[in-house]
Amino acid sequence: MIDDKARLIENLTGVRSSKLNYYVELKKRNREMAIQNRRLEIIHQLSRDINIDMSLEMIVQRVYENLPPVIPCDFLGLITLEESELRLVATQPPLPCKGLVVPRNSVLWETIRKQREQVYLCIAGDGKLLEELPVQELELKCLILDPLKVKQNIIGMLIIGTREKNVYSQNDLAFSRQLADQLAICVQNRRLYEEVVQAKREWEEAFRARVQMQAQLVQSAKLAAIGEMAAGVAHELNSPMTVIIGNAQMLQRELGPEHPSSQLLKDIVTCGLRCKKIIQNLLTFARQEPPVVTPTDLNEVVERVLSLVKYQINRNGIVICTDLARDLPMVAANGQQLDQVLINLLLNARDALDGVEREEKHIHISTGVRRGEDGRQQVVVAVKDNGQGIPPENLDRLFDPFFTTKEASRGTGLGLSVSLGIARAHGGTIEVESRPGEGSTFTLVLPLEEGRS
Repeated sequence: MIDDKARLIENLTGVRSSKLNYYVELKKRNREMAIQNRRLEIIHQLSRDINIDMSLEMIVQRVYENLPPVIPCDFLGLITLEESELRLVATQPPLPCKGLVVPRNSVLWETIRKQREQVYLCIAGDGKLLEELPVQELELKCLILDPLKVKQNIIGMLIIGTREKNVYSQNDLAFSRQLADQLAICVQNRRLYEEVVQAKREWEEAFRARVQMQAQLVQSAKLAAIGEMAAGVAHELNSPMTVIIGNAQMLQRELGPEHPSSQLLKDIVTCGLRCKKIIQNLLTFARQEPPVVTPTDLNEVVERVLSLVKYQINRNGIVICTDLARDLPMVAANGQQLDQVLINLLLNARDALDGVEREEKHIHISTGVRRGEDGRQQVVVAVKDNGQGIPPENLDRLFDPFFTTKEASRGTGLGLSVSLGIARAHGGTIEVESRPGEGSTFTLVLPLEEGRS
């Protein structure tokens, strides 16, 4: 009876109702505090777990995995602002719209210009509907658009989307702002990391190039010294060779053609003249003087170069075949520089045949006249070998300075680069055709002067 009276008094005075409301409100506050604590844990965890070497996709994935318990989230997107262009760089769940550029009339640009977060309701027929985002695909009804700021500079935007209507509160917006600030720091650190990595890579490449260039300069100095020595040796050989030829010719005249030793003397004179010609060509090639452009016969260039390198090519078991066009027109060129180009092409052809297992190794040299794509006539000399060929991935790098596939003792990587420079200085070029395992053809193309044919 007493309990019934107490319950009746509580009902009449509203004490019981107040207690109920108190417990409901307390339970609600506890739930909000638990969510808030969880949100703080997420922010702390992100600041601790996200590394500068993580990709933006990984960062967004890590954030997305932790959001659903604390905020309605069916979509998470990250947009970056680079060179006045908004680009969607990462989404969760992963979608094919990644990489799309946001149009200028989008509500996203309005948010960037206002520089403050907002809740956007995705209403069908709205002129600002975000067609660049998967709004319809994921049936999103509500979005939080939050700019990413670093020192008051906008660097992008965080987008949180849900399929629920009118669900985001001021507390959700506050959490989104905290999350956006943390992600802005992550994105900026990622950018700085990429810049440092790129700068380090460029420095390492420049350092390697410098070391390589120094090594090439040392090698070039050696070659220059060898060239000077060769020129000196050629001068020294020239005098005794003149004496040998002169004495042999005097003996020929004294003994007469009927003498038994006449043929031996004739061989001495012939070989001596050949040696003298080789020495003269070597001196011409080694001579350092300003390049002089004169009418030049490419056939004579071929014959002159072969007198220098034919022996060392033949001793490698390589047969040299020539097909020189008759009545070849003259070209305006520096013969000494063309010698350098042709020697390089021949020695490269020899190296391409090194180690190739074939019954017959050959280098075919031909000259001729053709008409170019511009209608002008061109004089060409082609060096073709049946060697190992050139891999397709190396074709675009053949003329790069210091690029070579040869051993360090056999190549500097400058030959083709210098040769192409000489060809272009003459208004021409060098063409390449190659098939791996079948061989290569290098063609020196020089324009023919108007009026010559």
